[in-house]
Amino acid sequence: MYVTRPLSLYRNFPGALEREPPEGPYTGYLVITDEEADARETNCWGICRSRRIKKLPFPQDRILSVVYSSDHDQETVVKKAWFIPVLDQPLSSNCYYVIKAKGSRKGQACTCSREMDMGLWCFKSVINDIKPKPFDYRNIYQQFKIHRHHEKSFFSKSLAPDGFPPKFLRKKGWEVRGSRSYKCQLISEALGLDVPLRSQLPSFDFPLSTKSSSRVTVGRWYCPFVFVREEARMREQMKSSMLYSMALEQYWKQIYSCENSNNEAENTVMVRVNVQREMDFVFGMEATRDSGRGSSTAHGGIIWYRAVKRNSSSGRGGLKVGVSFATVEKMKWVQEAGGWIDGGRCE
Repeated sequence: MYVTRPLSLYRNFPGALEREPPEGPYTGYLVITDEEADARETNCWGICRSRRIKKLPFPQDRILSVVYSSDHDQETVVKKAWFIPVLDQPLSSNCYYVIKAKGSRKGQACTCSREMDMGLWCFKSVINDIKPKPFDYRNIYQQFKIHRHHEKSFFSKSLAPDGFPPKFLRKKGWEVRGSRSYKCQLISEALGLDVPLRSQLPSFDFPLSTKSSSRVTVGRWYCPFVFVREEARMREQMKSSMLYSMALEQYWKQIYSCENSNNEAENTVMVRVNVQREMDFVFGMEATRDSGRGSSTAHGGIIWYRAVKRNSSSGRGGLKVGVSFATVEKMKWVQEAGGWIDGGRCE
């Protein structure tokens, strides 16, 4: 789960890059291009906006073009990619997941090759790049540390000691440009948990005839699509939605009611009712964890949820959605920080 910060914050106050992600484990920052930061990236005395990105951190509200020259004929090669900061790392670490944004493996994660993948050419060892693979936040071979090369270009190294990044990332001197046609539109800021608001109980000023009070949003985050799996192909999912909005809401909900039909004077009510600690929903339908084949977290660190019943009005049923183990654990951590106790699904 990621919180957003404006790019101008880091341009004005570079020391902010050292801040650890807030709110416990499985958290990161998404850097969003704002008007102030955009205004700085200009040419011709402010008349023309430059697409070139010369400094870290890279923004996450747009797809980036990685531009480099080939070894033999110096032909310019362009690769489109989406850089996502690695979880639980300050932005100063310059560590990113790199998602391929164009081509047959669009939506999959660039992955480092290893020594066992090396081949021979003219009696010399050469690095054979491996194809992008489905994203797994736990896979250290899908994590890259970006380094500055001179003043305006970059190169990367694998966080794995025996890893070799794909050629377009390991070659020194590649440049970065923002793609105008691949800009992600965010609905609003996601500032994470509003601790003071979260500590307050929702207002009890609502009619008793209603089953629940109005909802109060006490936290908001974004979740990159690679942490959520739909039944569509990854390339289609990336095209549909690169970021999912996540919110924590608090409200009162009726769990028991009774009436004083005989107008008795006593105003004491005995309540004995089971309260569900946790419920899962998929497209508004109650769901359960899918224990079928391929549903284990060993497959990409994803937990799958399947709708229990068919929705008679829409005809939808049996649908399933996968959520990263990191996202599920983060949601539990946020709930537990507010007093929720994980001890079974009912109490």
